[in-house]
Amino acid sequence: INGISISKMFESATSTSSLPSPAKALGIVLQNMDNIERIVHWHEPPISIPSKISLTKHSLPDSVLSSKDESASSPLLYCINKPSSVPIYPAGPYYANSLLMMVEAQEGLPPKTLIPLHRIDRATSGVLLCANMSSVARIVQGRMTSSINEDEKNPPVRKLYLARVRGKFPNMSSESPTVPKECASVASVAWCGDESNSIEVNAPIAVQLESNKHKSSGNNEDETPSNSMMHRAVRGDGKHSISRFKFISYDPNTNQSLVSCCPITGRGHQLRVHLELIGYPIHNDVEYGGKVDAESRKEQERMSAQSILDVSTATTECRHEKAVTADEVKSAVQSCRCCCGGLEGIKACFNSAQLLGCGHAIDLHAYKYCLSFKQKEPKSTEEQLLDISCDNMEHEDETTTMEFSTDLPPWASSFAGLVPTNNSL
Repeated sequence: INGISISKMFESATSTSSLPSPAKALGIVLQNMDNIERIVHWHEPPISIPSKISLTKHSLPDSVLSSKDESASSPLLYCINKPSSVPIYPAGPYYANSLLMMVEAQEGLPPKTLIPLHRIDRATSGVLLCANMSSVARIVQGRMTSSINEDEKNPPVRKLYLARVRGKFPNMSSESPTVPKECASVASVAWCGDESNSIEVNAPIAVQLESNKHKSSGNNEDETPSNSMMHRAVRGDGKHSISRFKFISYDPNTNQSLVSCCPITGRGHQLRVHLELIGYPIHNDVEYGGKVDAESRKEQERMSAQSILDVSTATTECRHEKAVTADEVKSAVQSCRCCCGGLEGIKACFNSAQLLGCGHAIDLHAYKYCLSFKQKEPKSTEEQLLDISCDNMEHEDETTTMEFSTDLPPWASSFAGLVPTNNSL
């Protein structure tokens, strides 16, 4: 399968297991529609979350809902303040330690109740909008994806992020940042806004399927390899991408700035890529120019690995599906690198971000979302004729705006200066 011998899938089989030996596995010929199942002893990497995940619930206005939605029970939007380090839904080594499953358990909701309406990186914190009904999800997602075809001055969705970046961010046109020479032909930086106090970065972004694409300073102790297999970079063949940034405050003691960020387009890792491009990488974002102290990283990785080992050692009974036999459970545990390899085995199974060493949490926070909804379709001509209160046969294209926001992250609260309460970029 994909160039890997089938026998590799059976190398961990023991004499007590019902699986065929590697030698017999070589003779197995897969047919169309055959299924291969494997039994694994599952360990989840740690995450960092508060004792309670904060959220607010919102009802869509009647002017937005259709008659079918109005008759349904409690159509709601959930605005969840997502902690960094937590994936939205089960993926990779994460299952129970995923945001939707934890929020559903916290709120007493049946599994798979919440439908995420947009993406947000695992390392990023802040606003995550979810719906509890597919009809509501279609309305919101339809507005969020329609922005590329509408007037940029009045988009249906506006997003405001906060970022803590390295260095003193420019606050006036005399301090204009520049882009690297190798990107100068495809990227541009300009001042914008009513008072020309915002910086607009226009640079196309492409996906690079290999990790660790950012330049290394050569200091292996201080630099950490990328944890992502989907690294983004500014490239001529990339997708059109525009971001706007505004200086808020500067801390000379740490040489860090608090910056408000507005993604005009919605590319993956867009704000992170553009801030690195102009020389102000996000704090802790090792994927895009940020740095983490090497000793602190190693100590955190050791502590996380030890916690996984402690839980594994303290667990006397392994939960498993009913269809899995005791022999198969024993075989899976015996072949588990986390159980049998000690700390080194755990470190071999998880990367630095999964062990909370670096890359799991960056100082980028989705602070506020504003959504504008068109009102539901007007009455038909026949219905209007029957409605004596309808004086004007023409329907005005009215909109309803909803705002969703979270509390400030701790790292932003420490800065002097006023954090914007509206999206003025």
